[in-house]
Amino acid sequence: MKSTRKYLTGCLLTAAIALFAQSCQKHLTSLNTNPNSLPDTRPEYLFTNYTANFNLSGRSDLINRYTYLQYMQYIVPDGGANADTYWKPGQTTGGPVPPFAYYNTFFNTIGFGMQRTIEKIDAMSADQKDTYDNLKAICEIVKTYEAWRVSDAVGAIPYNQAFDDVQYPLPAYDFEQTLYKSFDSTLKVAATILKADKPGQVDLGQQDFFYGGNIQHWQNFANTLRIKIAQRYEKRDAANLAAVLNDIHANFADSIISSNDGSFGYTQPRGWDSNVDDINNLFINYNASYAFVEFLKSTKDPRLPLMVRQNDWGDNAVKYTRVKQNGTASSIATVDSVSQNDPSRYFGGHAFPAANANTAFGWTGLPRSHTFSLTTAVNGSTTTTLDYLSRIQTRIFLKNGGFGGFNNQPGDVIHTDETYNQASDDIFMRPLFLTYAETCFMMAEIAAKGGNGLGSTAAEWYNKGVKASFDEYKTVGVQTAVPKADTCQLGDYLSRYPYNGLTSIYSQSWVEFLANPEEAWAMWKRTGYPAFSTFNPSGTNQIGDGSGVAYLEKLQSTSNDVLTIPRRAGFVIGTTGANLNENNFDQALQMMISQNPDYGVDGKATYGRTWWDKK
Repeated sequence: MKSTRKYLTGCLLTAAIALFAQSCQKHLTSLNTNPNSLPDTRPEYLFTNYTANFNLSGRSDLINRYTYLQYMQYIVPDGGANADTYWKPGQTTGGPVPPFAYYNTFFNTIGFGMQRTIEKIDAMSADQKDTYDNLKAICEIVKTYEAWRVSDAVGAIPYNQAFDDVQYPLPAYDFEQTLYKSFDSTLKVAATILKADKPGQVDLGQQDFFYGGNIQHWQNFANTLRIKIAQRYEKRDAANLAAVLNDIHANFADSIISSNDGSFGYTQPRGWDSNVDDINNLFINYNASYAFVEFLKSTKDPRLPLMVRQNDWGDNAVKYTRVKQNGTASSIATVDSVSQNDPSRYFGGHAFPAANANTAFGWTGLPRSHTFSLTTAVNGSTTTTLDYLSRIQTRIFLKNGGFGGFNNQPGDVIHTDETYNQASDDIFMRPLFLTYAETCFMMAEIAAKGGNGLGSTAAEWYNKGVKASFDEYKTVGVQTAVPKADTCQLGDYLSRYPYNGLTSIYSQSWVEFLANPEEAWAMWKRTGYPAFSTFNPSGTNQIGDGSGVAYLEKLQSTSNDVLTIPRRAGFVIGTTGANLNENNFDQALQMMISQNPDYGVDGKATYGRTWWDKK
């Protein structure tokens, strides 16, 4: 019998995996069906092993996030946007399929691992098992979170019959229409167990790279995730969202994520990203987007230097000093004219293909680097380049911001106020997946719509969210050596941009989601915000108008088509012939197509919508 998790995976099954599954089938079946095959492995160590580098277990996982950064206009490719990144009008096949590793991760690592850890606990003697109630509940929370992430993007997954190779060698698929309530039930039970926190529980401590064994934080996260999932399905079941909120208020004393320390994230204990040879693609080949930079600039947002890197037009750039000292008269005049026009040193590139190399858009429609002539006594006539467009602050995602790869040694690219830590293993990144700031904005939206705000008004939640977001990015900036991060202050931002309805909540959520672009993508699908606005290079614009409302640039192609961002991940099977569960997969796909007219013509029609993504 083959290990089910090897052929559950709906995305990118490879021949190598198939061959591995065949050669090791007896061994894997034994491990998958008998959690006591490793009698000396304690459950807490299994938990640590299966959650190692959670959701960033490999370099490709991080690179995949760059696509979502592009979808939500945090970044744009240097040299201009590519129309093939989006769906064209009337196109129903052959379009973009967002990279999505969570399916593989859930079935091959995290979901599988959490289930095996739970089974390990269940197989213990009664007295031993009692000491693992909290860990078992935590495993259920992590498993549920991962399962929800997958179903959220693709719609259907094997869940109730998954991971039981003996009873269900070919597991049926479950649909999000029923899964969201199943998820809530599981999370409520887990939160109830953690609330009780029975004496004598095994202390996870250093085995828990999420919360260090803090049971209150785990309970808060479980309840917050319940609200998040219920809000996702609000258009389909508003009553369920109200019921979840009321239950958390009545039975859990409003216990949700309540501080930045309680944000759900994972401290990476390993140095897999110390070598940035490929993941520094974010630094090398992408710029910050015009829409994102202009929104932050126009509101004088104190997070701007924490989120966007300065360009080269300043004294902290060696190349700038070189031009000012040795540039030809024409070079110096050009550099000075740019500085006089806008001395901010923060500029973004346009996200729509029609702006590519179009002189009507000025330097924001051109590639990042510009060449200037120099004349020196030693070298004679030579040139240097200055970067006009800014990069996103890559230190949020990469150790040393991406410096140090084989094709990006610091040299004069790094600014004089930036640091490069050779001992990069000393820099421990902590990706966040559900933050306190997001929790505040989520609750602000609920309160603004008249729902149970768990004791605070929409304005109060909004204010707490903005402050939490600023504190979060400042903390990350200090930890990752963003220049002058320690001197940033929120100041009077909230008095200048107070709560002003849902659009202010969605705009601030977009800013907060820079470090979690997949969630910005989901928010845009759920709410329609940030909305699109046509950029006028010679007139007034909503983008960067200082109103405090964020907009995305309308995706105009060079042929005047309006392009479309994909709305779901691909639901496809690899072509190796190794997927023994293909019949159940096909039934699930046809069911989603028949039940939801907006799903699309097939699994690859990613312009379509999953069930929760209702028009």
